Amino acid sequence: MTFVGRSLPRLEDGALLAGTGCFAADVSFAQQIHMRVVRSPYAHAKILSIATGAASAATGVVAVWSADDVSDIPPIDFRVGRIEQLEPYRQPILAKDRVRYVGEPVAVVFATDPYLAEDAAELVALKVEELRVLVDADAEPHAFDVSQTTAIASVRKEYGDVDTAFAMAHAVVALDLSIGRHSGVPLETRGAVAHFDAALDILTLYGAAKVPHANRNALARMLGREPTSIHLREGHVGGGFGASAVNSIPRTFSPASVQCVLGGR
Repeated sequence: MTFVGRSLPRLEDGALLAGTGCFAADVSFAQQIHMRVVRSPYAHAKILSIATGAASAATGVVAVWSADDVSDIPPIDFRVGRIEQLEPYRQPILAKDRVRYVGEPVAVVFATDPYLAEDAAELVALKVEELRVLVDADAEPHAFDVSQTTAIASVRKEYGDVDTAFAMAHAVVALDLSIGRHSGVPLETRGAVAHFDAALDILTLYGAAKVPHANRNALARMLGREPTSIHLREGHVGGGFGASAVNSIPRTFSPASVQCVLGGR
């Protein structure tokens, strides 16, 4: 641990300063297909239909997928840690039955050109029945789906004998804290390029950032492949701000009640 407390040279600066960094957009292959995500403009709604016919017929479009086309792929797993109560709330690859936040993926368009994919994505027609929106973290929970509510789980983590520490403390200060929403910023790009070598049966992903081994194992489980058949090549990003380290499940940070132990006898 000799590096703790010392200023160390940054390893990535040389390539970035010389203009030789490799971002996801710098990786391309012959006959590459480009994907555009169609996202929900609704915060909470029941999906009645997703019309993809016009998009499928558009120039350069190779395929258009909605939830039915990826029904065999399980929801996105949580990357770090596992809490059993959260399992029913995992993010599906594409929204099915409901959308629960603005920007939730509902379809993807594949085309021979990124601009054609973008144009075709505008042709996907999402018909919904808007539902009640929960915007206040202090509000009473309501339905998440037919069997779950928005009261997901209460997780308590502690160290030592907390009750005794509070009982013996010289003073206890209780605070109600409101934590604002957090989102990624433009510097942290969300690009990736996938290349499948059929002869070797190797799927290589370029642009993956953070914990590549955990991401590889998660993808292997979801796609039903051996981990050794998936290679992740991590490239440069403009910065890492934490938002891509968590699952995309809809979330609201609730006000937290915090008690601090001061002193003790």
